[in-house]
Amino acid sequence: MFDTEPPGLAPRLVGLLPFQEGSSPYEHAKEFPFVVFAGGRGLGKSAVLGELRDAYLGRTPVALIDCEEPQFAGAPPDRPREAWSPVSQALLTIAEQLAEPVTGAGRIPFPRLAAGLLAVAAGGWGDRDVPRIRRETERILLLNDTGAWPPVLAGRWVGRVSGKVIAAMSGTGPVVEPIIEATLEAFCEGVSPAHRRLRKAAAWYRDYPNASGSPKLGLVLLSGHFRACGGSRAHAERYLVRALLTDLDDAYTGAIQRTHRPGRPVVLIDNAQTAPGSGLVGPVLRDRAEGIADRVAFFAGLRGQGHPALRDAVRRTLSEVALSSGWEPDASISSRALLVPLPPLSPDDTAQEERPG
Repeated sequence: MFDTEPPGLAPRLVGLLPFQEGSSPYEHAKEFPFVVFAGGRGLGKSAVLGELRDAYLGRTPVALIDCEEPQFAGAPPDRPREAWSPVSQALLTIAEQLAEPVTGAGRIPFPRLAAGLLAVAAGGWGDRDVPRIRRETERILLLNDTGAWPPVLAGRWVGRVSGKVIAAMSGTGPVVEPIIEATLEAFCEGVSPAHRRLRKAAAWYRDYPNASGSPKLGLVLLSGHFRACGGSRAHAERYLVRALLTDLDDAYTGAIQRTHRPGRPVVLIDNAQTAPGSGLVGPVLRDRAEGIADRVAFFAGLRGQGHPALRDAVRRTLSEVALSSGWEPDASISSRALLVPLPPLSPDDTAQEERPG
């Protein structure tokens, strides 16, 4: 997994050598697999994902979530269930980690995701609980911070936009459309590079299904689909996953950005058999199968090997992927995944895992 000469699976997919400076040739330059480490308890899946995080933290954007964490188990007591899901919480958590600056490059903004998450959250603000709404709004808006502004100015912008959002609820009727209007207005004002980026992100929602070229209608539909739950919510969540990946792609677009951001960003999903795991894995595989590319190196840990979303995944042993993954997808969605069962730990492996530090 972590070999450097010749490069193991991780450096061949990430494009960077682990735990040291230097790049690695990509095994798959264009389309590449979504790697899933599978097996029962105690095989070291979490340890592998933790080691992947440590290998690349600070050198390329990295996010690690454990789907069994309490934050994904249910909506907070003050958050209506129709405006919250494990997937929306996971996307917010992943984006906050990926946004952190790395060597040679600043923070990554997530304006598309922020606009979508605000539209979703607005579906739960009918009670007009101003302190809660301000907290939720400001946390989401901070996803737009590039670090280019001094913290004071960034804070002022966040405060001004959250003020617009709260002012939009001054009436007694539904709040979703007024909040979306206030958000789009805030995103589209100003002439700085940051505001041009926000305008471009807002315009992205004009392509939401049935939006008829209207960003406002796109966000209204997204919010409504999310509140509807079931298949409609899954549709909205898929679009939110795509928003995060499109924001990431923007951060790597252009000669200057590519120069400063070598390799691929890394997203690590532990215990993917639990929500929000399937709501993250499924949309990525479907988009890749439909030719909607992304540039993220995904690695997941899965308890067991029989998840329906991975029925046609390419299967390789850990030893088989040492020099080459041998991964070639077919027409099926799940073939975009590479399933690697982990072998039982040896006594030496177990001793190393239990060693302090």
